[in-house]
Amino acid sequence: MKIFRLAAAFALLAAVFVFALPAGATGVRNSGFYDHQIIEYEATFATTASPQAALQISKGAIVYHIVGADGVTTPAVQCTRLVAALPNDATSCNTLNFIPTEVGYTRGAWNLQIFHWKAGVTPFELSKDDDIVAARDAGLGTIEVTSILVRCPLVNFAALR
Repeated sequence: MKIFRLAAAFALLAAVFVFALPAGATGVRNSGFYDHQIIEYEATFATTASPQAALQISKGAIVYHIVGADGVTTPAVQCTRLVAALPNDATSCNTLNFIPTEVGYTRGAWNLQIFHWKAGVTPFELSKDDDIVAARDAGLGTIEVTSILVRCPLVNFAALR
C-alpha cells in the first residue's frame, strides 16, 4: 500500500509538470505556501536512491504535499486560497519549510514529504510547516518521507522579505 501511495503521489506530481509545461520551459509556475503566505515557484523533480539520500541532499529543506485519507487526493480546502489568488497557476497545494530569505536556507532541493490525513478527520488548510508537524503530533495524520527531490526556484516571494 505504501508503494502504491508513493507511486500515486509521484504520478500526480508528474502529471502537473507534464500537462502544465509550456513548450521550451524547464519547470512549471506553481503556487504553494510558506508560513501561511502564498508563494510562487517553478517546480521540477528528481528521484534519489532512498529517502535518506533525499534528506541528506536537501539539507533539511522540505516540500510537504497534503493528501486525504485515500492517500492520493489533495483535500479541496488545501487548495482553495491558492486557486482563488492565482487561478492561472498550476498548483499542487504544497507547503515549503524554507525560502531564500530565511536563516538556515541552504539552496538546492527540497525533499518531498507527504502528509496523509487520517480517516475520519476533517482536513483543514496546512500552510505552514509547523502546522503540519503539529497535526501529525496531534494524531491527525502521518508524514511519509520520500526519495523525491523537488527543485523549486522561488519566483514570487517579495511579500515575505
